[in-house]
Amino acid sequence: MIQFDEHASQPKSLDLTPLIDVIFNLLIFFVLTSAFAQPSIPLNLPEAETGKLTENKAIRITVKNQQELFIDGRPVLLAGLYPELAAVYAKQPEKDLELVSDKGVPFGVVVQVMDVAKKAGAKTMAVVTEDKR
Repeated sequence: MIQFDEHASQPKSLDLTPLIDVIFNLLIFFVLTSAFAQPSIPLNLPEAETGKLTENKAIRITVKNQQELFIDGRPVLLAGLYPELAAVYAKQPEKDLELVSDKGVPFGVVVQVMDVAKKAGAKTMAVVTEDKR
């Protein structure tokens, strides 16, 4: 007769491989989304206590220094600002405008950009600031 050894039971454990895969996928997702949440143009924004958040999609003009202007992240010269904005406001006259300016930019340049935007058809403008802590 054949004799069989007693089967030694293996300790029961939970397979953590799928759980680790899910955690790494979540980690990658949050790292990537937080990287895209940062502004693409690094600025040192002024601070304000009375600022508020807006939810609507607006045109964003960024003034990095006297020579660097951006419309929604695309570089543009000051001379080309009016035609770009006029084209947008011809299609969407009620579109809001957000003005983002570095602390070091002279106020005259900011006023000049605001004047060009107003001439192009901007009805509402908001100045983007950091929350004062």
